[in-house]
Amino acid sequence: MRILTTIIDDDWRFLDIIEREMNYYSSETDLQFNLRLCADPDLIQTFESDWYIIDVELNGKSGFKVAHKIQAENPYAKIIFCTAHSDLVFQSFQVNVFYFIRKDRLHEDLAECIKKYKDNMLGNYVIEKPGTVLPIPYERIAYFEVSGNDLFIHLADGEELQERKTMKKLVEEVPAKAFVSPSVHYLVNCSFILSIRDNELHLKNGKVIPIAVLKRKAVKDAYLKYLSHA
Repeated sequence: MRILTTIIDDDWRFLDIIEREMNYYSSETDLQFNLRLCADPDLIQTFESDWYIIDVELNGKSGFKVAHKIQAENPYAKIIFCTAHSDLVFQSFQVNVFYFIRKDRLHEDLAECIKKYKDNMLGNYVIEKPGTVLPIPYERIAYFEVSGNDLFIHLADGEELQERKTMKKLVEEVPAKAFVSPSVHYLVNCSFILSIRDNELHLKNGKVIPIAVLKRKAVKDAYLKYLSHA
């Protein structure tokens, strides 16, 4: 699979290092990273890449602000911060961050980032009906909604599918680390969460899902764990 990847860092020496690492993983995995290196985010005219690996501190510019700009134009891009300041993960709730890579653990963390992508994004949810088996990549699913025994599958492009299934059965089938449950009626793909604001999940498609009172801490903890891939 080809993954268009833009790497933004104001240190050209580090850009050389991470370019070698990405080329290594292109040769060792079934993912092909097509790279674009950039030292100044203001020079990027279009945001069409699948992955953006961004330094948090960019010669006086904020990597968080760059991420917001990217997501405004390409909400489905994966934002990966590469930083020497791992404590900044706690500032990421307003940015949909896919992963944090520590510069002093580049090789190991990049390997874990790729593993997370393959484990959580490249699998399929399977709808089975008489005479029909329909696999749906998890990366296309924004969230599940359950009403009684009816399950509604809301896709990123706005399409809605339906089958008969309980929330209990659904939770047993999907990757646990990739989804959070803000209430008994919803199961949300973490990669589609734009932000957690007060008692609500804001998704990339504009949907706002309330978080049940007893679920608030668990949802925030689960999302933080997803971001850090603990």
